[in-house]
Amino acid sequence: MRTSSLATYRCPETGAALTLDPGAQTDGDTVVTGRLSGGARPYEIVDRLPNFAPDETLKGTAKFARDYYATIADTYDENVHITFDLYGEEEQDIRTRMIDLLDLKPDARVLEVSAGTGKDSVLISERLGDRAETWLIDISPEMLGQARDRLAGNRVPAELAVGNASALPFADNSFDALYCFAGVGHFPDQRAGLAEMARVVRPGGRVVFAEKNVPPWLADTTYGRILVNNNPMFADPAPLALIPVSARDVGIRWINGNVHYVVDYMVGDGEPVGNFDLDLPGHRGGSFNTRFYGKLEGVTPETKEMFHKAAAASGKSLHNWLDEVVRDAAKHDLGPPDGRKGGSEE
Repeated sequence: MRTSSLATYRCPETGAALTLDPGAQTDGDTVVTGRLSGGARPYEIVDRLPNFAPDETLKGTAKFARDYYATIADTYDENVHITFDLYGEEEQDIRTRMIDLLDLKPDARVLEVSAGTGKDSVLISERLGDRAETWLIDISPEMLGQARDRLAGNRVPAELAVGNASALPFADNSFDALYCFAGVGHFPDQRAGLAEMARVVRPGGRVVFAEKNVPPWLADTTYGRILVNNNPMFADPAPLALIPVSARDVGIRWINGNVHYVVDYMVGDGEPVGNFDLDLPGHRGGSFNTRFYGKLEGVTPETKEMFHKAAAASGKSLHNWLDEVVRDAAKHDLGPPDGRKGGSEE
């Protein structure tokens, strides 16, 4: 961990800023061992890796992922090619196509979630300049150890941390881009994890995430059933309903044998905004807002028929005719604004 990274790190449970306890062992700008305080609990730094997901905080799929990858970290790279060979795909081509969607600028600050052994981290860094930064987070310290070795000597600075994707230890708007390949299926809380992705990327930045999934049109094929039989995660639905409301220009495609979805989007600011007061042409008239907020109690079928005929005879839209009639009737019944009844004075 670099001491300069403190400005970006936050307690994943409270969002509070963190401080490095006195007595930390450092090597220049690198913290070798130490402790971060100021949040819900202290977070240990061991062998240059801050651990924002202590064992006692893990459960379900997160605990499974940590335990599983601890046993295969040393051999993971020897077998990962099967993920692509199985479908007759070129691993480099698939990884490149996904990273293309980040639309990286040379000085980008990129976060890779579920970074694993850093195979994609190398490809990402090759697109960046000397002023850029790469940040890697993974639930498994063993996998990050492999990534650190792979990135040793890389000209683009890399900051690595152990953490839970459903509670990222970073300040809002910290990154220009975020990438996650084959991690979403192990998120302990997918809704929280996808929301966290958008939270830590600045508006205008890009998010790309991918995971295995047999799409609906292949679910009942022999091809699809074989894959699900081998790994039930292939039956997990693509989490389209969990994409945050701030997502803009969302794209989704299935690649790598047509059984890995890839979602990409630009981060916006809150919900989209529409000009819902725009006057709508045609027989109905009105606007999106009047149709949504201006609903009235129902009338009899006979009254509705008369309403349509009267509006047509007047040459007005249904909205304009009804709005004028209701407004005039309400003014009559309510009287003048000062409460005096209308009529002549004597």
